[in-house]
Amino acid sequence: MRRTVVSASLGLLLALSQTQSVFAGGRALACYEQAVVPAVYQTVQEQVLVRPASSHVVRQPAVYAYQARQVVLQPERVSYRTVAPVYSLQSRRVQVRPASYGWEYRNRKGRRILCKIAYPAVYSTVQERVLVKPGGRVAVRQPAIYGSVREKVLVQPASQRVVREPAVYSTVTRRVKVREAQTVWKPVKVRSGCSY
Repeated sequence: MRRTVVSASLGLLLALSQTQSVFAGGRALACYEQAVVPAVYQTVQEQVLVRPASSHVVRQPAVYAYQARQVVLQPERVSYRTVAPVYSLQSRRVQVRPASYGWEYRNRKGRRILCKIAYPAVYSTVQERVLVKPGGRVAVRQPAIYGSVREKVLVQPASQRVVREPAVYSTVTRRVKVREAQTVWKPVKVRSGCSY
């Protein structure tokens, strides 16, 4: 802005001086000519976004394994059976007749006499059936039967996590215009006025 004002001022002064020299016939004190100042460029480096920051979800599936487990194939059972009573034959001495006294006649030296006689007890051996073990219902226990099965079990549950990726930048070099081209009045050095 300042250079534009200065250039305009010099142009005005030059025009006045030329007018004076034409009309007044005076001597020129300073001479100027138009010159073009080229535009000024500068090389700059700047970062540009190549890929913006992003995030995505990574899912981890559940992990399973197989393991053996003991199971009851048949539970314990109780059944009942009938048992007949058990008998045994045992011998036993029983008294058939108790000891007693009686009278009877006997002949002694040709004489008949009455005598008191002691009769011993009479015993006899008899066999009888004796209950050794009574009959009835007897519980019969059958133990449980076990086996193993292969089953699928969860070792680690499914999960997910968010993975964040930072933005990617790249440095690029480019030329930028710092100042536009300008037309200015440039002083001209002359020895005797502005005559060439």
